[in-house]
Amino acid sequence: MEAIFGKAWGVDSNLHRVVRRLPKWQMAVIATLVPICAHAQERVTVWVQQDAVVHGRVLIMAEDVASKLFAEAGVRIKWCYGRPTEDAISIEFSERTPSNYRPGSMAFALPYEGVHITVFYDRISRTTLADLTPTVLGYVLAHEITHVLQRIDRHSETGVMKAHWTNSDFDKMVAKRLSFTAEDIELIQRGLAARTLLARADRTIAEQYQSGSAVRVRPSTAER
Repeated sequence: MEAIFGKAWGVDSNLHRVVRRLPKWQMAVIATLVPICAHAQERVTVWVQQDAVVHGRVLIMAEDVASKLFAEAGVRIKWCYGRPTEDAISIEFSERTPSNYRPGSMAFALPYEGVHITVFYDRISRTTLADLTPTVLGYVLAHEITHVLQRIDRHSETGVMKAHWTNSDFDKMVAKRLSFTAEDIELIQRGLAARTLLARADRTIAEQYQSGSAVRVRPSTAER
């Protein structure tokens, strides 16, 4: 049953360890609920550390592009600004990216860590026409946020999660025809569902320890 919560569902080893601490009946409940929750409308909070790197109008337009893409995947993005006070998704923009640092990349995320995204805005603005910058930035945001939501390091053959976009892909962005694949959406929803349920399980474990009701392992003879 624990295999259900493996990397194929976007759950990292830390969350996996949480599941292993649960009683078998709780694991069974979660395993039953994850497929049910997989297509529920989810709200995701994303914190943007703007720092005046991106012009306000460009940022708003880019966020709108990303929001519409995620809406098609059953996800509502709530955009916040400033420094996050919790382990929420956090995006920062770079305006002086060294040429030898991740060459060719427009951004990167830490999917297994599940929080931080860095966007190389200087590279995006240099390589796109001004009128197209908000659209391309929006797709970059959607791409990197998806890595964090899926919690796995993977790409698709086509669409938003393609590893390297071609001129044809950029044309599709402008025409609003570049979207998530069915597999992308499935992994987003399953990753969100598993993350939510396991977070609740983790809180339950913490509450049990605080109340003294958690089952404690009896010390071995050598430890006495």
